[in-house]
Amino acid sequence: MPGPARARTNLLLLAALLFVQLLLMSGSARNDAGTSVLENGLARVSRPVVGATRVLSSGFAGFFGFWREVRTARGENVRLKAELGRVRAELERSREQSLENQRLRRLLGMREDLAPRSVAASVVTTHMTSQTRMVVLDRGAEAGVKADQAVVAWGGAVGRVVFAGGEFAKVRLLTDPNSGVAGLVQRSRAAGMVLGRGDGSLEMLYVPKYADVVIGDRIVTSGLDGVFPRGFGVGRVTLVADVAGTTKAIRLEPEVEFGSLEEVLVLLQPAGGSVLAPPDGEGAR
Repeated sequence: MPGPARARTNLLLLAALLFVQLLLMSGSARNDAGTSVLENGLARVSRPVVGATRVLSSGFAGFFGFWREVRTARGENVRLKAELGRVRAELERSREQSLENQRLRRLLGMREDLAPRSVAASVVTTHMTSQTRMVVLDRGAEAGVKADQAVVAWGGAVGRVVFAGGEFAKVRLLTDPNSGVAGLVQRSRAAGMVLGRGDGSLEMLYVPKYADVVIGDRIVTSGLDGVFPRGFGVGRVTLVADVAGTTKAIRLEPEVEFGSLEEVLVLLQPAGGSVLAPPDGEGAR
């Protein structure tokens, strides 16, 4: 009698033959549509797989399409930001040129009143500490600039030349502790000497205790120091105090904004005449 292993082998061969026979029969059998039973079965089995593949393909295509759109949008955003920055820079340059032209027109008007006794100059360097407040100009001895000449801006006294090289000059500002200018109260004509305090402000000394000075008064050059002509703005009174003795303690805010000083005029002759200061409130701002 055959062993159990031989019997199992025979059964497997028989099952395989039957399966092959069924495949052949299903492959030859056709339905009304002309497709075989085998083809229909394979189609049913593969349909979910094909559908899933299509969904995945569509999803990947959509994802990569979205990614391309995001990258395109980012690139466009970068381009637009760069263009906006360029336009802003152009507007800022135009605004700066307009402001510079306005300042130069004012200086030109002043120079026409003072010409040929003045020379226009630009500030190229500043030196601001509690002990020294000076600027360097781009005009010097070759342009007629000399030590002790007055330097002014639109309507306001700036300082005096302390050194003139060939093509540059050093100017000590009014706010320097070692600077000084003779001034008077424009409203009441009370006179005194204006000195720098080293912190950007000014003080007016030697004003009699009985003098008429109030907060808000405008101080202008008196012309009595032999350097500045009469009438240039010096500052506004911010503090008036009576102290022991015969004089007042007066603090001033400078007429000129020294921190943003760019263009000035150097007066090439000693003071002696007078210069009309701009209307009240139109100092060198």
